[in-house]
Amino acid sequence: MRSLCIHTLGIRLSRLSLLTSVALTFGATVAGAADFSIPYKALPPAPNPAFSWSGFYLGADVGYSWGRDHLVEYFTATNVFTGFEQKYNPNGVSGGVYAGANYQFGSTVLGFEVDFEPTRITGGWSDPLVGGAGDTSINWQGSARGRLGYAVDNVLFYGTGGLAFGKIGHTYTNLLTGISETTSSVRTGWTAGAGVEVAFTRNILVRAEYRYTDYGQSRYDSVTSFPGLSGTQEPRFSSVRVGAAYKF
Repeated sequence: MRSLCIHTLGIRLSRLSLLTSVALTFGATVAGAADFSIPYKALPPAPNPAFSWSGFYLGADVGYSWGRDHLVEYFTATNVFTGFEQKYNPNGVSGGVYAGANYQFGSTVLGFEVDFEPTRITGGWSDPLVGGAGDTSINWQGSARGRLGYAVDNVLFYGTGGLAFGKIGHTYTNLLTGISETTSSVRTGWTAGAGVEVAFTRNILVRAEYRYTDYGQSRYDSVTSFPGLSGTQEPRFSSVRVGAAYKF
């Protein structure tokens, strides 16, 4: 009887040891699996949308112009060249305002722009041998132009061209009599150039631009300083400008 009890107790202890071993093995397996779990990684922030050049803008600029005017003299009655001509180089500063609008599709930007600038562009000639002197001055100028550009995000490379207009005066002085006369009128011509514009923020645009402007030929018949003589003038200018604008 005693040996039977001892045998039964042994069987129970063996079963308890087996259950304990299974439980420990299962716990170790779960713990090991936890060590191989996929770590959490935060999503990267969404990228900023590309800059759009579409919209209206208003800005101001300053610039410097240099160029050439060509005076050719004729006899008024016969329109025959007298043999006298002068080439000289007016130059000076300008500054004003500009406004326009752009429309962007893909990397292409189409636009239209107008500008107006008071100027201090002057230059002249003097020849004591013929007893004459003259000068050219531009009081103000402006333009109405189209623009075509290629955008690389917030940088725009563009070409521009269109109508130019300005208040241009010519003064002729007779050095022998001291008599001077001035003709002044609004002249029209054409202008074309290229530039680069950078958007530093969504609203602030900064640019640098070069343009060539040709005001064509005009003629004036002298009345008081050189009666009987006429002259033609052909002012042409190169200009560089820097400007800043607010985009709405």
